[in-house]
Amino acid sequence: MTAVFIIGLLFSAWKVFNYYWRTRGTLNTFYNFSEPDTLSYSNLRWEGDSFGSIETDISAFFVKVKLNGIDDSFYMQFDTGTSQSLLYGKTLNALKVKYPSFEFVKSQSGSSWLESPNLTLGELSFDAKKILVLDDFGSDKIDSSFIKIGTIGFDAIVGRKLILDFKNNRLSITKKDINNLGFLFAEVEGASLERFPILIPAEVDGNNVQISYDTGSSMFSLVVDNKKLQNIKNAEAIDTLCCTTSWGKAYNFYRRRSITSIKIGKLVEEKPYIYSSNSMNQYAIFPDWLMMGLAGNKMFLDHVILIDTENNIFGIGE
Repeated sequence: MTAVFIIGLLFSAWKVFNYYWRTRGTLNTFYNFSEPDTLSYSNLRWEGDSFGSIETDISAFFVKVKLNGIDDSFYMQFDTGTSQSLLYGKTLNALKVKYPSFEFVKSQSGSSWLESPNLTLGELSFDAKKILVLDDFGSDKIDSSFIKIGTIGFDAIVGRKLILDFKNNRLSITKKDINNLGFLFAEVEGASLERFPILIPAEVDGNNVQISYDTGSSMFSLVVDNKKLQNIKNAEAIDTLCCTTSWGKAYNFYRRRSITSIKIGKLVEEKPYIYSSNSMNQYAIFPDWLMMGLAGNKMFLDHVILIDTENNIFGIGE
């Protein structure tokens, strides 16, 4: 009876997680998508950062975009760890004198939106009824060579395929048949991609777990909450670092070097650093088998990754 009760409890936890966290967080912002006959790629523009004594060249990556047909060195961060694409209000405010179509509106609830926007990545075109504008994000000081206007989230790839070609620093989004894309992929069995967030099975510290793939956490192989970092059995002492920023807020930052490995499909990283911060405390409620933490891009660099939300396939290029 005890085993039956535990299985029922785990099944209930999975159902609640899927509905309240995943189904409600999966948005179909872009009702219309068009692409040319051949794959259209956008080049990745990497941005570096420092975290105390740690410096990295791969803190985040951006893609060049057009907004409402306007091409003026606009870039958006590509972040699969964000459910909803959004625009930066301070930046749009600074630009709308020059570009009146960037005038956004406030709803009765106080939220801000850009209505009927068109977003273009290379030859890919996305239409939405509206895109959320975060009033306090961005900057009114415009760098004319690199204008960061927002973030592209998971909603841009719902029902589509994302190809992250880290070998050539480019990406593409498509509805084409994966057998006609010019790549061979080894599928990571057991991945769940049809809803937000992207979940992939992994082996961490010798245990089978599930982690979320978050392209916005670029430099990290794995980020967990503070308690899970403490509970890793085969690892060195915890280092305290300073500091990490997430959506405009600064958090304490920690890491431990594992003396085992992280495995995702055919990829293995020996003795990786595993990180944590206070910003991850919301994930402490999830058991490791449901979601241990977030994986960034570090393990996937120099590989081609397929995220097929239409057919629920996570593939690693062979």
